[in-house]
Amino acid sequence: MISSKHFLKLFTAIILLSCTCVNSYAQNNSESNSAQNGNTHEGSIDDLEVNPIRLPALQEVGGSPFLTSDYQTATIQTNKDKIIKEIPVRFNIYNNSMMVKMDDGQELKLESFRFVSYDITGSDGVVKQIHFQQGLPEVDNHNERSVYLVVSSGPKVQLLKYLSQKVEDAATLGDYSRRELVITEQLYISVPGGAIKRIKASKKDIVEALPSMSAKIDEISAANNLKLKTEAEIALLIEALNKP
Repeated sequence: MISSKHFLKLFTAIILLSCTCVNSYAQNNSESNSAQNGNTHEGSIDDLEVNPIRLPALQEVGGSPFLTSDYQTATIQTNKDKIIKEIPVRFNIYNNSMMVKMDDGQELKLESFRFVSYDITGSDGVVKQIHFQQGLPEVDNHNERSVYLVVSSGPKVQLLKYLSQKVEDAATLGDYSRRELVITEQLYISVPGGAIKRIKASKKDIVEALPSMSAKIDEISAANNLKLKTEAEIALLIEALNKP
């Protein structure tokens, strides 16, 4: 049985690996276009839509509800096209909530935003961007305020990941029982300005989500020997599909 501490380290490593393919096109393109149109301007922490949130009591449950143990310094783009920099954030997986630490020390939920991004330096010294997005169309039980981790993004298609947690009983060697937070990951494909669809790691699901790109998917997967059975391979496909 993997300990909670080791599981969190392993999960963080997987997140960092999956984000090697993250392309900040969506954020950069949105900011660039807005800037050209004179719509984007710098804001402050007071421009954020934040509210208190009641966090569950998980003292006797193994694992952490947070993606990172500490707050990360992030850049936030609001729904009103304000760019707010150097804001401490961390993502609460259990509540699917982006938490913000205010200047007075309060920890509040960021209710709405376009993008939240911050950099993390991996154990290999490589700086990777962690990128979150809100405002996607409704799908499954998720609404426009649901928060997704962006795995790969571009002008034509995005690969997103929805993270969730629930408490489950964990096997032990003794007679006592232990409960731990278990993470579930679900991949989605989104067409900017269009639909969002849940997929499994299979070529069939990807083609069904992107029928107009089926020929290109066949071409790219054959040329690169991609089986499309893993998140990493799907991210490589999405990256290739977004190239001119």
